[in-house]
Amino acid sequence: MAADSRRQLPVLIGLIVVLAAVGWWQFGGASGTPAAPGAARRAQPPARRGAAASPDQVLVRGVGLDRLDEDRPAPEEGGRDPFRSGPSASAGQGTPGPARPAAPVVPTPVVPVGPVVPVGPPPPPPITVKFIGVVSRQDVGKVAVLSDGKNVYYGRAGEIVDGRWRIVSIGEESLQIEHADGRGRQTLRMTG
Repeated sequence: MAADSRRQLPVLIGLIVVLAAVGWWQFGGASGTPAAPGAARRAQPPARRGAAASPDQVLVRGVGLDRLDEDRPAPEEGGRDPFRSGPSASAGQGTPGPARPAAPVVPTPVVPVGPVVPVGPPPPPPITVKFIGVVSRQDVGKVAVLSDGKNVYYGRAGEIVDGRWRIVSIGEESLQIEHADGRGRQTLRMTG
């Protein structure tokens, strides 16, 4: 244990020296040593008033509330239209001329379109039962077994089931069914 602590002591002292040097370099140090790179930039004033300043220069100069008191140039007559792209009308012409009035816009007549009326009666609602099987007997024939998830229904070809659907035909793995009034014929596959 004592041998381990003797080996760790120089490493600990070295770490402390490195941390102190980094802190000295980062936070200013003496005036004779080079400061951090950002500090050199902060010390330089901006080249001219209109030049783009770096973020460091903006922070040193502050927000610049004193610039709110300065005079602003007056807006030009017939100058740039903010709703059009390209150079202004007076660019390169010296003095701006009188603004020309825009041509009057003639509205095009709007032809009213009537609401779209569907042709014919609305389609029947979908048949939501599932075909789950067939029971076959010599004396009765094929009986389809249907389910809507809550109830189980059964019927033969040509019969009306639950007063809502008519079974048209029964196959081995499919069934044709329609609404009781004869609309909306569908083929249901066996989902067992």
